[in-house]
Amino acid sequence: MERWGLRWNLIAATMTATAAIVLTILLLEDPLTEYRLSRTIRLGLQEAALAAESELELQVEPDIAAERVGARFAAWILIFHDGQILGSTRLDADAFDQSIEYLAPAPPLGRDTFERRTVGDDDGELYVYSHRSEDGTVIQAMRPTKEAEAMRSSVRELMLVAGALALIIGVVLTAALSRTIVAPARQLTEVADALARGDLTVRTDSQRDDELGDIGRSLDRLADQLNDRIASLHAQENRLMTMLNSMVEAVFVTDSLGTVVLTNTALDRIAETNAIGKSPSEVIRSEALHDAVRSARHGDAVSADVDLQIGGRTRIYTAALAPLPGRGGVVGVLHDVTRQKLADRVRRDFVANASHELRTPLTAIRGFAETLKAGAIKDPDSAERFVDVILRHTLRLQALVNDLVALSRAESPEQEYELASVDLADAVRDVVHGLAAQAEQRGLDVQYDSLGDLPDVVANPRAIDQVLINLVDNAIKYTPEGGRISIHAEVEPDAVALKIENTGPGIPSDQLERIFERFYRVDAGRSREMGGTGLGLSIVRHLVARMGGHIEAQSEPGQWTRFRLTLGRAGVASTQTLPPILS
Repeated sequence: MERWGLRWNLIAATMTATAAIVLTILLLEDPLTEYRLSRTIRLGLQEAALAAESELELQVEPDIAAERVGARFAAWILIFHDGQILGSTRLDADAFDQSIEYLAPAPPLGRDTFERRTVGDDDGELYVYSHRSEDGTVIQAMRPTKEAEAMRSSVRELMLVAGALALIIGVVLTAALSRTIVAPARQLTEVADALARGDLTVRTDSQRDDELGDIGRSLDRLADQLNDRIASLHAQENRLMTMLNSMVEAVFVTDSLGTVVLTNTALDRIAETNAIGKSPSEVIRSEALHDAVRSARHGDAVSADVDLQIGGRTRIYTAALAPLPGRGGVVGVLHDVTRQKLADRVRRDFVANASHELRTPLTAIRGFAETLKAGAIKDPDSAERFVDVILRHTLRLQALVNDLVALSRAESPEQEYELASVDLADAVRDVVHGLAAQAEQRGLDVQYDSLGDLPDVVANPRAIDQVLINLVDNAIKYTPEGGRISIHAEVEPDAVALKIENTGPGIPSDQLERIFERFYRVDAGRSREMGGTGLGLSIVRHLVARMGGHIEAQSEPGQWTRFRLTLGRAGVASTQTLPPILS
């Protein structure tokens, strides 16, 4: 059903009120008019009767007195005594078809009476005033009711016309007045609708001094307060999102339906997709995480370890989940503990390997020392052989301790490695000359003459010497007698790549990535036989990283092994001190 506007409601209300007032006046005015007319006619007829009585007292003939008084008062006069008509006015033939005698009533019981009398079937009614004089003569003054009815009709018509005029004037005035109300009310409605839609820039700017103006100014104040509060909420939201996005932990929030409604940058990197509007199971594929989310939705704060494949690598996260109070949602925080777990594993492996590496020579030293103490020292040949074994294991133990100290320094953030410009070719020559005796004992052919003049590199002089010694010494140990070691370099735009290659058994491809780990040996028995500690390549990797370089191993099993060392060129690469890496 179509809704009426305020203007039509006001007009309808005005018309209804005016019609009710006019109808009430008509209902009340009709009997009042009749009462007033009756009273006026009675007084007039009473005066006429008394005038006729005065005429009779002056000895005027009854007929003449009746005619005279009737003409003066516009009334019909009838004079009779003891039932005999003494005089009367002549009736108009058009007024009544009956004679005056027919109109004469019975004498009044009292002195004076006033009544309304019906005459015949079609002659209408008469107002009759009867007066009895002292001598018993009755004088009746009469007047037809038609005149009064005509006056009442005129008054009624006048009232109807006045009511219609009042109704028209009321409607016109209401329509004009409604314009001053409807237009501001419509503006208030439009402003309120705009605020409901979220447009906080609209204002009524009302200058009215009435109630509508007060409502408009209240709406403007409401809009200002909403604008301030929403701006405050936006600022808080921006601060919250800045804090969330600056966190290294991945954060997500779900609603009561289990749909993700909020994430930070760290989680977006894990998900590699837009997580908003999806379930956690669609974003992060981990059964452990999904079980934790389900438990949290039931009101339990839980934690779980989550393993994820990201970029082809396994990352380990500790997930903490808790229910949102009163909202049925869940907030989850994922902390990347991959590095911590790796460090824990490295420490455990290091302790186990170091304990094993230390236990082996110490056990041998203790065993041979106890044998000597038990009496073998008295046998010169056995004693000398036992002492040689003790010395060899002592030297191995010393080398192991020295390498542990060197590795600890390479890993320590407190250990500074000042970088400078280093002549790489001279450093290689010095190391080769220093290890030449070992190479000659094994009949190895060491080739390095092709180095020529190389650009200087950015390195720490002591660290680069340690790196080159470990690499060349490692090549000498694992090159079969009569084999070949070649050292050559490639100059790149911003770096120099040094390659140390040796013939020999090589390294299986599945072990190439592990040879830089602490205590890892491809051939543990041969390594110990050659005096290796299993720490040399780990030290190399850390020192190279501290100098901003890179090292990798390549091998063809059964043919050759190559280590490729890359360092930045002096004057091109910036001098810097880098933190250690974990292996």
